[in-house]
Amino acid sequence: MAEFVEDKIMQSIHDRKNLNSRFLENCSTYDSFLELEKKAFNEGSLSRKNKELMALAISIVTKCEPCIEWHVQQADIAGASDEEIYETIDVAIEMGGVLLQLTPDLL
Repeated sequence: MAEFVEDKIMQSIHDRKNLNSRFLENCSTYDSFLELEKKAFNEGSLSRKNKELMALAISIVTKCEPCIEWHVQQADIAGASDEEIYETIDVAIEMGGVLLQLTPDLL
């Protein structure tokens, strides 16, 4: 399983790098997006690790698989422990369930 997860993360990084240069060449707003991303994840009152864990939770609730892969990897790089990542996943799943309970018409 660990090899499968590692392969998925490496593929996500590869895809992002390939798209990154294509987007920079062809999308007038992409450079601004990268600047926003850089500023949002810089150390501040919240650590980069905590910001990555927040982004992971949001990625899970919004069901963005490439985002989940990216933010798991980035949280790990930022120093998050496996336990912190697992707890973040638990909270995100619970919050996603609450969202579905409050808006059953979305099903």
